[in-house]
Amino acid sequence: MNTTRRLNLRRLLNPRSVALVGGRTLAPSIEMLRRAGYDGKIRVVNPSHAEIGGIACTPTIDDLPESPDAAFLNVNRHLTIEAVAALSRREAGGAVCFAAGFGEMGETGKSLQGQLVAAAGDLAIVGPNSNGLLNRLDRLALWPMNDHEPYAVESGPAFISQSGGIAYALVRDRRQVRAAIVASTGNQALLGVADWLAVLGDDPRVTAIGIFLEGPGDVAALSEAAKVTAARGVPVVVLKSGRSALGAEMALTHTGSMAGDDHLFDALCDRLGFVRVHTLPQLLETLKAMNVWHGRLPGNRMTVLTASGAARALFADAAADAGLALPAPSAATAASLRGQLPEFAHVSNPLDHNAAYTGMVGLTLENEPALYECFRTMLADGYDIGVMNSDGGDGPLGSPSLKAWVRAARDTGVASALVTTMPDHISENTHRICRENGVAALHGLEDGVAAIAAVVRHSQRQAARTAGDIGLPGAVVAEGPSRILDEWSSKAALEAAGVPFPDRHMVGRGDVAMAAASIGFPMVLKAVSPLLLHKNKVGAVAVGLADQAALAGALVRMEKALSVAGIDPDGFLVEKMVPGATAEIIVGVKASRIYGQALVIGAGGVDVEQLKDSAVLFLPATRAMIEAAIAGLRTAAGLSALARRRLADIAEAVAAYAVTNRQSLVSLDINPVIVTREGEAVAVDALIETRAAA
Repeated sequence: MNTTRRLNLRRLLNPRSVALVGGRTLAPSIEMLRRAGYDGKIRVVNPSHAEIGGIACTPTIDDLPESPDAAFLNVNRHLTIEAVAALSRREAGGAVCFAAGFGEMGETGKSLQGQLVAAAGDLAIVGPNSNGLLNRLDRLALWPMNDHEPYAVESGPAFISQSGGIAYALVRDRRQVRAAIVASTGNQALLGVADWLAVLGDDPRVTAIGIFLEGPGDVAALSEAAKVTAARGVPVVVLKSGRSALGAEMALTHTGSMAGDDHLFDALCDRLGFVRVHTLPQLLETLKAMNVWHGRLPGNRMTVLTASGAARALFADAAADAGLALPAPSAATAASLRGQLPEFAHVSNPLDHNAAYTGMVGLTLENEPALYECFRTMLADGYDIGVMNSDGGDGPLGSPSLKAWVRAARDTGVASALVTTMPDHISENTHRICRENGVAALHGLEDGVAAIAAVVRHSQRQAARTAGDIGLPGAVVAEGPSRILDEWSSKAALEAAGVPFPDRHMVGRGDVAMAAASIGFPMVLKAVSPLLLHKNKVGAVAVGLADQAALAGALVRMEKALSVAGIDPDGFLVEKMVPGATAEIIVGVKASRIYGQALVIGAGGVDVEQLKDSAVLFLPATRAMIEAAIAGLRTAAGLSALARRRLADIAEAVAAYAVTNRQSLVSLDINPVIVTREGEAVAVDALIETRAAA
């Protein structure tokens, strides 16, 4: 985004003057703006009416007494283009374009959207096809309806949505997210998600940012904007629709099938420090938790206190699924609790404290001092997060349980949450008490636990983050058909880049025996052809050949298999066998027209696609990132430090080759890299897919 448009977006968000353009349908928008508490100048532009909503109309934008900082355009798509052109002439700040029928509506709509972009110049245009913009920090409502009770906040999370319907639903949400800013970005003709991140991420009043995406947009721009949020430590929580759809760009290699669109989006979130969630409730609950805890939790050690045995088991399951630890109470804490709980209660974590419903003797739900002592005892046992399970209802001053919980959390200094078993409801009063006391009030057991886990992931990522590891280059779009380099050519190219391969010869059929004698047994025989993408499936590879007789038999069988497959090989590869294999790893690269280049490291071999043990890193990637990815693989758990270093050497060389050839590389497979008992790593198969550079 250019500098002027960035400044204009700031003007749009906090305007001194607002112009509303349209007819009688503007009346609800005018009332909404007033009720929001906006105290700047409000102008209404209409050539036919004397007044709308009690405000005298100005015939045209050119007749306005001042250049508006913000405009709300509630006119048809053709008049929208005219209004945008007029605002650009007046050097206005920006406009929310409510009209639909642009880029989302076929070729005619795309043409009109192009005209809109041309007319806008440096204006900050929200939309078109935008449901509106709310800035509760600065009392601004550019909204098409008077459909909810506006309120002001001093700080809070921002919500950016490509879907107008999702933004519309958020303002009615009963989960009390209390978003400081709600932006329906619509078609994003001029302002993409990256632009909003860059501006909102720089506002100290914005405590977290939630995003609903239908696609990542400009990945390079997004990575630049993420530097702003990362510098301030602003949590960014992302929900992307369409994760079940098959990727549109499936390469011919194993790497391509392992790194589909959804895997790449996961890797993008990891790279940029975003927290990905998978449902709308998770998005909302995570935003609340991020806001309360400022995106930080000291660890993943959680304790849960409940009055339900069933909830105790459900919390245990949800925590295990989310990667949260539930350590048992220490011996001292357990001894103290046994003196407080009913004799039939079992001391554990989660703790079903079995409090009686009524009475002021012993542990009951009416006995606040006893509840406080129980809660404080458990929270003080070295936990990072404390959760009280509740039904979310209370009296006007709060239930005894809630008051005891708030005091115990405050006195122990433990980050705390109230999590309901069911997602239906937490009273407004309970939300208020929790908000005023720094307790995250979370709806629903599963969503609440998922939100806590999301904050933990963000905290861990922030702690491990190294400087300079976010920025990504723009994706390269190379046109024309791709071509496959055969194994001999692929290995030659990668060997020159520093990837180690066994000794080998490429020969015709008549020279196979001589080449084998030169290489030495045991050896491997392979047919060579760009048509042989996966040799095992065709019978075009034979391993562990111990002598000339085994070699001759393998050659005959291979020629028969190739004949059945209709493949005439270019020759045969005679290669030294790598002994003592302890692990097989795939190292590859996929180039996406959307995301750019991604390095894939994972469990390799024949069953590579079934093992599902892999890591995806965007390129360029640092050595530290590569080593961390390898350390996270289940397959690498038993490898020595030397073996991991050798494997990282190969991955680093592959990454460098990919970056050097990024204009033409489509995908690359080394499958497998064999790791030996001695800790060496040697690549034994390679395949490169390439196309002419744009």
